[in-house]
Amino acid sequence: MDNNNCFSLINNSRQTSINLLYQVEQNVTLIKNIEIQEQKNKELYLKSLERIFSLLQKNQCSCPKLQLEKPLVTIEGYRSIWQNYSKICEQIKINSQVVDYYFSASFCHYVLIRNQQLIIRGQRVKTTHILQLLQQFLKQLICYQCKRADTNLVKDRKTKLIFKECNVCKATCTVEGSKFKYFRFP
Repeated sequence: MDNNNCFSLINNSRQTSINLLYQVEQNVTLIKNIEIQEQKNKELYLKSLERIFSLLQKNQCSCPKLQLEKPLVTIEGYRSIWQNYSKICEQIKINSQVVDYYFSASFCHYVLIRNQQLIIRGQRVKTTHILQLLQQFLKQLICYQCKRADTNLVKDRKTKLIFKECNVCKATCTVEGSKFKYFRFP
């Protein structure tokens, strides 16, 4: 081999190695730029998460859940007496007439209210049955948006539909009217 060919081969290999080094440097800078961009994205993500959590904590509802006493029922002959009826009506914070109408419709009008007790005539009703009826009643009257029991029942005179209006979030929704059908609304 002659010297010129050797020098040209060496120059070519040198040139390719320089090109390779240049490409490696470009790749390294690209990788560094990508890592920097990923770091910025992580920082932005963490800042937005912190902002969301702070907004959630600021706007979090501090109202307690509705907790009721268990109904105390005694059976005397063919009468069942719900003794803590008035206390539970006060805890629900709904108009007591609505609760009275609901339970009189549930027990087919065999209901008396005396001395802040509910007396069910002609039936022996256990505590579990009254608790189930109470839960059904509350499910119908709890607001579907804010899940609070602070609602009012309103009857539309034209359509004769019964609506529940939330006093907190002002949401309205129709109520199944089977138990509320014969209510006397103001």
